[in-house]
Order: sequence, then structure tokens, then C-alpha cells
Amino acid sequence: MAEFLTYRHEMAVATEIAREAGVIMLQYFDGDQEETAKADGSALTIADTTINKVALERLGEAFPNDGVIGEEASSVDTSQSRRWYCDPIDGTKGYTWGLPLPMFSLGLAEEGQPVMGVAYDPFFGEQGRLYTGIPGEGSFCNDKLLRVSPAGLHMGRVAVTSSVQRLAERTPKHVTTLLEHGARVASFPAGVVQKACLVANGRMVGCIQEFASPHDIAAVRIIVEEAGGRMTDWNGDEPSLKGPMKGVIISNGVIHDELVDMTDVLEAA
Repeated sequence: MAEFLTYRHEMAVATEIAREAGVIMLQYFDGDQEETAKADGSALTIADTTINKVALERLGEAFPNDGVIGEEASSVDTSQSRRWYCDPIDGTKGYTWGLPLPMFSLGLAEEGQPVMGVAYDPFFGEQGRLYTGIPGEGSFCNDKLLRVSPAGLHMGRVAVTSSVQRLAERTPKHVTTLLEHGARVASFPAGVVQKACLVANGRMVGCIQEFASPHDIAAVRIIVEEAGGRMTDWNGDEPSLKGPMKGVIISNGVIHDELVDMTDVLEAA
């Protein structure tokens, strides 16, 4: 794993949690996932709740004065200026389908600004893919420095929603606009964490993600930006960690303004 000058202890704890989360994801991947549905209709598995519990326990032991905001459960109050944002399994839908695309995500923010990010894909090889980033110190996949693709929109790969319902009901104009610009549109059942990492490592040039929460983006924003890319909300402004957003745009930076302009088409569709 890459060596960082700052947040060494935090990074060590976060990566240990990520590795433990990966073991849990693999443990239940081909077994009984005890799948249920949350209030919004999205899937929830025993792996989600187990990983979330592990993150709360490990972070509470190591950093008792920090708050933790998890997708499934949290431990936070308004006085805590340092907050961890955990997504135990980003891409639970694909996980329940037996597709090895989900990732674990854990980011640390101070005074509302991300200062450290870890994302982990346990499905690739013996070690998996561990993405890490700290502002000013670069982002890495295992020990490899990440750089975004310099390509323009023409013939670049851009990820969009994987929801068949949204594609059918809301995004035909959006997809058509991307295709008219020469982009190769990719729709696959992975969460924003996986898609952001694909932008950071140069495999995709962008992603337009509908509906995003702080635990979706706290870690990968650093990873993308330190690789030379950009992440904003749909208006092109800095994404907020205060609550759910209409969506986020992630890119290599080269095509970012073009994607921001396209969100008007998406909203009108």
C-alpha cells in the first residue's frame, strides 16, 4: 500500500476495516445473504449490516471522539467536527445478483471537508483493489499512482444509471445526447464508488450519477481529485456532505463542463 505523510494512523485503521469488510463481503457472496428490503425499496443484506457494525465498533475504539455516519447505522452528534462516512457495500443490488462489482467505502471529513478516503474491491485477485487518497499526497490503487484519462468526450466511456426504470422513464434524452457527442455510454449494476474508481484509474472519462448521499462520495471524491479528476453536484458546485443530493458528476476534468451542461437535458427528460 502507498505510504502517506499525514493521517497515517487513520489510514491504517481504515484499511484494516476495509480488508475486514472484504472478507465479510466474500463470506456471504455465494451464500445466504438474508436479503430484505429497506423503506425505499433498495436491497439490504446481512453483509451490509455486519460490515456497518464492524466499522462502528473499530472506529469507536480507535477514535472515540469522532462521529461515524454509516448507510445502515450511525454514531454521531452535532459537536463532532471529525466524521467518518461509511458505505458498507456500495452496489448491494449487484451483490445480491451475484455480480462481483460492489465496493466498500470509508472517508474521513474534518469541518465538512474530506481529508482521507479508502475504497476497496475484494473481488479482484488475492489482494483485491485497495484505493486510497489524501489531499495533496495523491491517490493510489494498491501501490500504483492513479491518473485519469486525458481523453475527451468523443469515444470516451461515460457511466450512467444502472436502473432500467430510470432509463425507461427519465434518461433517453440524456443517453441520446451522450451518444450524439460520440461517447460510449455504460450502464452496469455498480454503485458510484466503483464508477468513481474507474474514472480515477483512467478506464472511464466520466459518470453522471442520479441521487447521491454523503457516504457514497466522501471517500472517492479525494481519490478522483487526487488522480486529476473532478467531482461536483449537478450544478457544478462542490458536493455537500450535509445530506442527500440530486446527483453528482464525476469526470477526468476535461469533459466536466460538458457533463454539467447535460444535466439540464436529464432533468427535462
